[in-house]
Amino acid sequence: MPGAAQWMSPARFEEYLVAANHGQDAALELYQWNIEVSAGFFELISYVEVALRNAVDNILAPLEVAPTARVEVARGWWFASPTFLDNDALKFYEAACKHLGKKASTASRDKLLASMTFGIWESIFGKKDYEELFRKHLVHAFPHRPAGFTRSSVHTNVLALRNLRNRVAHHQAIFDLPLEERYEQAMDLLGWIDPDLQDLVREASRVPGLLDARPSAAESIAVIVPAKHAWPFYQEHGVYICQPGRYFKNVSHLGFYAEQAIQPEVPKILKRIDDVTWTPEEIGRLMDTHLDEDAKLAEIIKAGRDSHWTGQKQQVFFLTRPDEEGRGQGHLTLSSELKNLRAGRGSAWVRRQRYAPIAALENATTLAELDNQ
Repeated sequence: MPGAAQWMSPARFEEYLVAANHGQDAALELYQWNIEVSAGFFELISYVEVALRNAVDNILAPLEVAPTARVEVARGWWFASPTFLDNDALKFYEAACKHLGKKASTASRDKLLASMTFGIWESIFGKKDYEELFRKHLVHAFPHRPAGFTRSSVHTNVLALRNLRNRVAHHQAIFDLPLEERYEQAMDLLGWIDPDLQDLVREASRVPGLLDARPSAAESIAVIVPAKHAWPFYQEHGVYICQPGRYFKNVSHLGFYAEQAIQPEVPKILKRIDDVTWTPEEIGRLMDTHLDEDAKLAEIIKAGRDSHWTGQKQQVFFLTRPDEEGRGQGHLTLSSELKNLRAGRGSAWVRRQRYAPIAALENATTLAELDNQ
């Protein structure tokens, strides 16, 4: 590690070396990319934090006690008032005052609110104690929320972004996190507040371009798909089928979420064909070529039509199988399935698709552990 060894400790650089299979140049490239993408996410989370703060304040500020009726001015502000918050949440106000020092006594309401750390949002949206406040008031901070929207919808995204923000602030590695998912979680929060703001930030953010420029050492990423029908079909046919044109980030593996768990087999993606004609006529045409590859695709189309996938077009992923050949091609078998221990409304772990680093999948024992990495 010529040069880099002079300003980076071996312990800090080790995780980059491991990810880069101990190639020093690749590890340094990964380290530099990690710095750039961290900066991009810090900018993105800044947008989210300001938007969330103002959206909540716009809802709760009108509920504050009138200044003329207050014994103490500050205690009438919702973020400093036991009428609104419990003692744990009020600690964020106390921390803001401590941070401002002597200036706190003369600081404006806006200055004190802006000095609150991101943790207050995790507290407010994470505790069941605030369920009534959420249902009556806070839910209206998200006027463009989707159907089935709950306090947990906000908390899940806020917690993930807070953990990411903390790692960025401490200059830690984030390349092993599901960064595509973190980006979408930030976009979701912005979209629930204001779709125009979401569009503005999507246009301004450097994150998508940085993710597309991910070094090869950080490309071991799996897309996890809901797979009630897809998991048994993969087990029999070795492929994944979905609607044509569906967008996926550049990933190396595909995982199946079925029966409330990520299944232990995480195949390597061998080939992806979009816009496959899905008709009996196409089956006949493929069979007439007498090519093994065409015959395989014809078999898949017929089995898919007989099973669950209809329509004129589909997208097909050819995947490795859990055998000796598949393992040689990069097939991953986890030590066990990763169970979703949550239950009830809003507990579904994936609805469309999610992303997870291979290293994180291998290290986790439950979905909760995976989410907290």
